[in-house]
Amino acid sequence: MGVEDRALRRLINVAAVAVTAASAAAIHAPAPTAAAAAQRTDARDARGPLDLTEASLEQRDVRMFLRVATAGPWTHAELRAGPQRTLCVTLAQGSPAVARARLCVTGSGSRPTLTYTALAADGAPLRMRRLAARVAHPAHGLLEASFLPAAAGLRVGPYSWSVQSAWTDAGECAATCTDRLPDGGEVAADLGLLGVPPCFGAAARDPSRPCDNPDLRLAVQPPPSRAKVLLDPYCDRRTHPGLLTTCAFGAAAGEAAGTFALIGDSHAASMKAPLEVVTLAKRWRGISIVRAACPATQAAAPVLPTRERSRQCVQWNRDVIRWLNRQPAVQTVFLAAHAGAKVAPRGGRGMFATARAGYRDEIRRLLRTVRRVVVIRDVPKAADGHVGCVAALLEAGRPVGSECSQERGRAIRRDPLVAAARATRSPRVTVVDLTNHFCDEQRCLAVVGGALVHHDETHMTTAFSPTLGPFILRALDR
Repeated sequence: MGVEDRALRRLINVAAVAVTAASAAAIHAPAPTAAAAAQRTDARDARGPLDLTEASLEQRDVRMFLRVATAGPWTHAELRAGPQRTLCVTLAQGSPAVARARLCVTGSGSRPTLTYTALAADGAPLRMRRLAARVAHPAHGLLEASFLPAAAGLRVGPYSWSVQSAWTDAGECAATCTDRLPDGGEVAADLGLLGVPPCFGAAARDPSRPCDNPDLRLAVQPPPSRAKVLLDPYCDRRTHPGLLTTCAFGAAAGEAAGTFALIGDSHAASMKAPLEVVTLAKRWRGISIVRAACPATQAAAPVLPTRERSRQCVQWNRDVIRWLNRQPAVQTVFLAAHAGAKVAPRGGRGMFATARAGYRDEIRRLLRTVRRVVVIRDVPKAADGHVGCVAALLEAGRPVGSECSQERGRAIRRDPLVAAARATRSPRVTVVDLTNHFCDEQRCLAVVGGALVHHDETHMTTAFSPTLGPFILRALDR
């Protein structure tokens, strides 16, 4: 077993609690920021291929992970072939627990998918939609899926689940073979804002609640060799108006308590995972509209690698404003941008002043349409070669600590978007500065609370970025 695999195993052991006995009781997360995992096995007690043998539903980072194993093989095409062939998970919440939703396997073509059906208080189905999920059928009798909890109607707090199957055929299941896991009752768990170990990531540098987890000293996630792994976007709806690509995520359109848009360049895109935490906490729906190297600005001449890309960036920004004017449900906009994004200086001003003016005009335009603009300060830069440096320390069995870090003065750049937001002096404009979750008074760290912070000089890893979500939420609620 290699160093990275040992680190991964150590982190999993910290994060997850597994129960394999069929008679085990509830699993509860030790804290809202700890993973809640529950695995159940079931005896061979039903005929037909959908005899349930094992199932688990657990929270990891911002996502829920579902795994269901059956005794026999099946395909999603076979499940669609008859009304009495189903493989579903029922989700319950409340006190006492009431079934709120059912997730069922279906699909089109060669790919399995999940449907979401909201349930009335008496269990009657209300409405069905496709669930934004990553679904795999890696073996003949195995289903694996991941999805955002808000998209499945879940809320922070206690919940429970069970799996049901039904199979009808012309043979031994002519009268429909059914199974349930567990055989009686439900598997209980607690849903937190994040499914991570205590003090993981940004929580390790929470100034209001000091936090330290010794088990994370030698456990770095993601391993340096997998630093650039990306999360599935979990878009329940995509549109392509003009040059835009919109991705809707979080609570469903008809169930959301509010709707926001996330707009900007790739640095804004890296804020989607933290905002997925916000969608869970507030039952909000998010819509991301991002374009690489193109910040949300009214500057006349953003500088991109080619003239055509610069021209498209200007047009993209026009399309964004037009789109927002047609979206009355969007009442909050989140903005973030690369602090070093270039614009051509205009009117005798330098580049920083020109960029600040472009962002100022953007914020003013947005405030004509939405109630609130939230500006998230750009993240500090990482040191050159930090990923290789972390890998070498892990190979030597040494904790990273403050090694591989960057001097604070070199890591933190003036941010013209933040300068523009503060200059508005508007109570409808909020600035969120997360710098202290990256840096101490002298240096900005490569690893924080067991999480590798950056996968390159300016972009966060998908392990660290979600851990900023609770602190964005805190800033919104001030």
